[in-house]
Amino acid sequence: MTRDDLKIFQSLEVDHSAIGLEPAGAESACFCTPVGAEVFAGLGCDGVHFVLLPGDERVFCVEPSLGEPRTYVLPVGEDFRAFLSYVLWCRDANPLSQLAFFPEETFRALLSEEAGQSWEGMEDLRRRKEAALGKVAVAFALEPTDPWERVHALQEAFDPACLRFSEEYYDVLGLEGPG
Repeated sequence: MTRDDLKIFQSLEVDHSAIGLEPAGAESACFCTPVGAEVFAGLGCDGVHFVLLPGDERVFCVEPSLGEPRTYVLPVGEDFRAFLSYVLWCRDANPLSQLAFFPEETFRALLSEEAGQSWEGMEDLRRRKEAALGKVAVAFALEPTDPWERVHALQEAFDPACLRFSEEYYDVLGLEGPG
């Protein structure tokens, strides 16, 4: 289901980058991208990207700049539709990439601050963002869903020991790789 939904999402004629889901592929992988991960989108900054893992319906965020060994890769959606409903709530994928690293008050303040921003070109971005979010909501018959509790529960239950990393991961971190 998740991979079918991803194909539908990728085929939508929207500005994916306006909602923090700039199309990406293997070229966006970095030292902490799990082996076998399917990179499908990125924020377009700091190397943050979103992946699907083999045999798993969950959506994961790879966060090389804020993360550390147990938090470089964390789930941000039970499946692709849940992930999109969280993007609809946050109005962008960026807040989802940061959810694990901030207390709830900071996370919610970030959302409010972003909504109140104003700078040259912001109105154009808002129009593109609203158009993209609207098409996503209609295409998947989704309502925005507050991600805070659900994503935190996913992340707390997640055991990163299931992830496999390349030799580069262990080299960058100065760790000894598994056997």
